Amino acid sequence: MTASSGPHPADRPRRTSRSRYEEIRGVRYHLREWGAPDGPVLVLLHGARDASPTFQFVVDALDSGWRIVAPDWRGHGLTAWTPGSYWHAEFLCDLDVILDLIAPGRAVPIVGHSMGGNMASLYAGIRPERVSRLVLLDALGELLDRSPVRIDEILTLVLDSRTNPPREHRMDGAAALAERLLRGNRRLGPDQAAMLAEAYARELPDGKVGWPYDPAFRRSFPTMHVTEDWAACWRRIEAPVLGLLSTDFRPDAPTSHPDVVAARAAYFRRLRLHRVPETGHNIHHDAPTVVAREIEAFLAEHPTAAGRDIVADAPLTAARPPLNYEQNSGPDGDRGPEGEPVSVTEHPRPGTV
Repeated sequence: MTASSGPHPADRPRRTSRSRYEEIRGVRYHLREWGAPDGPVLVLLHGARDASPTFQFVVDALDSGWRIVAPDWRGHGLTAWTPGSYWHAEFLCDLDVILDLIAPGRAVPIVGHSMGGNMASLYAGIRPERVSRLVLLDALGELLDRSPVRIDEILTLVLDSRTNPPREHRMDGAAALAERLLRGNRRLGPDQAAMLAEAYARELPDGKVGWPYDPAFRRSFPTMHVTEDWAACWRRIEAPVLGLLSTDFRPDAPTSHPDVVAARAAYFRRLRLHRVPETGHNIHHDAPTVVAREIEAFLAEHPTAAGRDIVADAPLTAARPPLNYEQNSGPDGDRGPEGEPVSVTEHPRPGTV
């Protein structure tokens, strides 16, 4: 399978999706699907404070033969909110059930952005028989190590959130939401922002719109703050792994620090990394054709021999100021042992391929 060629107007999706709802562990889950129902399954997992429409630009550039399934995580998109907290284990258990529904007894390729990639990397280590290949989009674990972990402060925030709920961000309509998206990512085109805003906008009782996630999600994520916890799962991954990393510098992002990338990469058995130039954290928005091309090529490869397949870190884009990923500004805006040196291969500048 090969990535489709040529641009397509961002405000008119090249491929339309269909919706499916399933009861998963007591939560009404929304699964968005594109492509032939009987095609090979490809799972796409969105990041924190985002939703499944985030992948529309990549889907439009992928080969049409796939059956692409992109769930909205609990508390996100069209999936129901939960009365409790959003812990890592909940997402992993949900993913386990989703794969049983769409590909029972089979291993499938998974592509995950940010939190979605992080959850997929944990799952691939816990259930290695269920993941055939893994693609991580600007995802290599949580933020830099928080050690020592002040679990008392973390749990205090969780308890306090019961009587002090997080503030809902209200906007006047989809156009205002699109403007916030444009402020958060200077590479996003107006048509792209408009399409995402229409898909993201969640109507509120007062007639305004909010972001497509439960505001309580931000205060209930107090797990796995130390890299070694992640490494315990990463060491068990059997599938080949491709990591596509952004170039814009974000101080707290592990993918922005070459030494951290090298240390974390050493935990994977079979990992290849590429850094895509002129991209921010939402790499699938900034260079969807490049991302689609790399996914297709990676999935088409035959399994390689066991052992690390790690491809010196290209310079990060640090000469200009980092992008303004303001807090609550939009989807996914948050920001080891000795191992082999890691080099990250640069791609041509988006738009020149």
